[in-house]
Amino acid sequence: MTASDVPQPGARPATDGVLDLRPPKESLRAELCRLGLEFSSTDGTAESWRDYQRGVLATFDDSGTSVKVTDVKTNLGRTLTLDELKAVTRIDTMTAAD
Repeated sequence: MTASDVPQPGARPATDGVLDLRPPKESLRAELCRLGLEFSSTDGTAESWRDYQRGVLATFDDSGTSVKVTDVKTNLGRTLTLDELKAVTRIDTMTAAD
């Protein structure tokens, strides 16, 4: 078994020849993608996602129940549940505010 054969959490099995690599719709990953963040790294217990243009770092653990969203310039942040994250339409930081 190679690293590419190891099932990834949240990945959906191929059906009708289509391999769907999108995260589950009801997930922190899907909401972070919606807000423009991209996967950055994992250390085995937590994942980090970033929006480099806005200066945003989001981290969450394996439970996936909440995410801490932080302005990397000021280190100010807030921990949000999935439902709270769904209500967010934009993240303003010292780097970028529309």
